[in-house]
Amino acid sequence: MKKACLIFVLIVAAGSVHAQFSISAQLRPRAEMDRGVTKPLNDTMSTFYYVTQRTRISLDYNQPKYQMRFTLQDMRVWGDANVYTPTGSFANTNSLNVYEAWFKIRFGQYSQLTIGRQELKYDDQRLIAWRNWNQYGLSYDAAVFDYVKNDLEINAGISYNNTINQQVGKPSFESNLFDATNMIKSLGFVRIRHKISEAVSAAAMITAAGYQKNADPRIIYLMPTAGIWLGINSGIVDATFNAYYQTGHAQSGKEVSAFMLTANPGVRAGKFRIGAGIDYISGDDASDKDYGLKEKTFNQMYGAVFAFYGWMNQYSYMKSSTANGGLIDIYPNIETNFNKQHTARLYFHFFNLANDVMIDGLLIDDKNLGQELDLMYIYKYNADLMLQAGFSYYFITDTFERVKKYDIGHTQSPLWGWVMLTFKPTIFTTKNQ
Repeated sequence: MKKACLIFVLIVAAGSVHAQFSISAQLRPRAEMDRGVTKPLNDTMSTFYYVTQRTRISLDYNQPKYQMRFTLQDMRVWGDANVYTPTGSFANTNSLNVYEAWFKIRFGQYSQLTIGRQELKYDDQRLIAWRNWNQYGLSYDAAVFDYVKNDLEINAGISYNNTINQQVGKPSFESNLFDATNMIKSLGFVRIRHKISEAVSAAAMITAAGYQKNADPRIIYLMPTAGIWLGINSGIVDATFNAYYQTGHAQSGKEVSAFMLTANPGVRAGKFRIGAGIDYISGDDASDKDYGLKEKTFNQMYGAVFAFYGWMNQYSYMKSSTANGGLIDIYPNIETNFNKQHTARLYFHFFNLANDVMIDGLLIDDKNLGQELDLMYIYKYNADLMLQAGFSYYFITDTFERVKKYDIGHTQSPLWGWVMLTFKPTIFTTKNQ
């Protein structure tokens, strides 16, 4: 195997006069202390500790007309193995996968088409994100066209997904749902971004997500989402704004009428940035007469979660995380850069339901979901090596316990501590000639 890789490298280096070939890697172990991340724990349960590790190796081939990337990924929990004996663990046969595998062809100076498994992220990643905090990450099987010229950028992509029938090794057909847990069967999008000035950029995006009907997989419901993003960065003042509206039909077949509004302004003063953001995620009001007739909770699809709604991911899927009530998140924050190597961040989230909710036949009109404190420290040793550490604590309320379906007074306040090391070396590279 090593000889084959070496021969391949030598052939590429010798035969591609105007091409560049490189091998890079990423090793990212993270040790965590977990008492209720994602889902709070009953007061009879203990805090637990674990280490996860992401390992990637990427091969890149790049020349003026073409580019290709292939990334293998292994994500594991330390100690987890399905090949073992009483004297030790040896391997896990299920952890290795292809994270990226794409081919890019360039059409002239401004256009390109990328086909295959690839990372996608746009603007502040509210709808389409790479979710890099998750050790698995998120990549898309898609075809994406990009046009970039001067201050104009146009992106258009399409994806259509199936699962494999394990017995025959072919895609499962209409008798099987792609996924019963509301995963997207098809996804198309068009985005246009324009740099208005040195300090201001704006983007408009429309997506069309397709979901298979629960009772009849041959029927795909389309859920369009359209809206705008605005980014401002004058050096002293920076801000991002989003406004999106959803319509069409959900997987349940119900009509969709939902929206999301966000604002995240900040001011820089010396080594500090002081900000105060607010997100409004629409939901269904249980006190309305038409409650339950439409899907009114905004679906973020593959948008970023960790970056915006508390680092313990208590609100990772808005419909179930808020009992269909939607979310208002107000988050004052502060960041300081001691120097180029040391950075500290503090966020404090005030979470509230956007609407009254119905839980087990009881109308809940107390909208206070509690607060979350998030702290992070970042040390950049050099371009290849970075250390991060963090601590989060959630201040629970009765409404929070009801929404999460725990007995009142029997839930521990979630807390989380972690330390993560990221090492991203370039192992080998040729130079353009």
